[in-house]
Amino acid sequence: MYMWNSDRNPSRLTRVAAAAAAALSLMAVGTSAEAQTYLSGQKAGGSDYHVVNDGDTLWDLSGTFYGDTYEWPRMWSYNAHITNPHWIYPGDIVYLRAATGEQPGATQSAGQALAAAPSGGLYMPVGGYILNEEAPYVGRIRASRKGAAMLSEFDTAWVGFGEESYSEEEKEKLSEEERRRIQAGESVQVGDRFSIVRQGETIKNDDGEAIGYKYLVLGVAQVTKVSEEHYDEIDIVQSWQEIYRGDMLIPYERQLKVVKQTTASTDGVAKVVDTMRPGSIFGEQNYVFINKGAADGVRSGNRFFAYQRFEGLHLDEVDDAVDEKIPWSRVGQMMVIDVRENYSTALIIDSSREIAVGDRLEMYNGH
Repeated sequence: MYMWNSDRNPSRLTRVAAAAAAALSLMAVGTSAEAQTYLSGQKAGGSDYHVVNDGDTLWDLSGTFYGDTYEWPRMWSYNAHITNPHWIYPGDIVYLRAATGEQPGATQSAGQALAAAPSGGLYMPVGGYILNEEAPYVGRIRASRKGAAMLSEFDTAWVGFGEESYSEEEKEKLSEEERRRIQAGESVQVGDRFSIVRQGETIKNDDGEAIGYKYLVLGVAQVTKVSEEHYDEIDIVQSWQEIYRGDMLIPYERQLKVVKQTTASTDGVAKVVDTMRPGSIFGEQNYVFINKGAADGVRSGNRFFAYQRFEGLHLDEVDDAVDEKIPWSRVGQMMVIDVRENYSTALIIDSSREIAVGDRLEMYNGH
């Protein structure tokens, strides 16, 4: 029975926990000279985010960027999408200052920053891209007592972890690197929670090589029984869509995002480059991928407005050859729910016309 490491390092957790206790005991903490130097550079136009690398923690990043490791609650307060400060993952975006341009300063203590850390907001089950070098999943639903194809909330299922999640035919196709990753996990414990996801289309690079795939979060599972001889048992404790045998389990924390509407700090023009589901046109509550990310000033909670040029006699289709003298019409809006360095995932929250791959998107400073 195995589970992906996902950088779960007890020593790192101990350091973060110690930092939390110390931060709560401080009545007021001024910003260090090193932090002031760094922030002066930020005001001069430096990057306001960091892309998480293997081994990073908020504790360490606060020392690097603010000159004081005890400033980690302040850093967390700028990142509402991080639901648990103990768990950040390679590829995640960590913002170094507030979306409004507010800087960590002597007017806010570490205790105040901790109190202002992410809370509330809308918890969104998100999908996205996941690359082959990331841990794609830790287990797979193999069977269930239920005499129906679809599983849902309150159903029980049996799950294989590690090599047990693969069929014999699939095992034969595993590379040595894949086998190494599978075997480098930790034991699954009763009470552990996982997100249930479904693998989508394969992502290929310009050379046609598979580098990852899309995934969609379906629900949440909790381990109720572990066994050395048989599959482990789970209860499905939440479900947002139908769940089937063969669906996968991945670490729980990173898949539920806290999404709060955030005022954009810059103007931007982007386009829809792909979607979660097969097809070419989409409506409300569908996920889309946008070709702008943290490097372009995009933050979780920002809104993009969708525009199309169209002629009224062709409302049933998107006309790529439409007369360019026809003005753009706003046809919908979407909220960014997950940000990577060069792309974002967004949820369509309003549409008067089908949104299509290739549509023009605009984000406005102050909105």
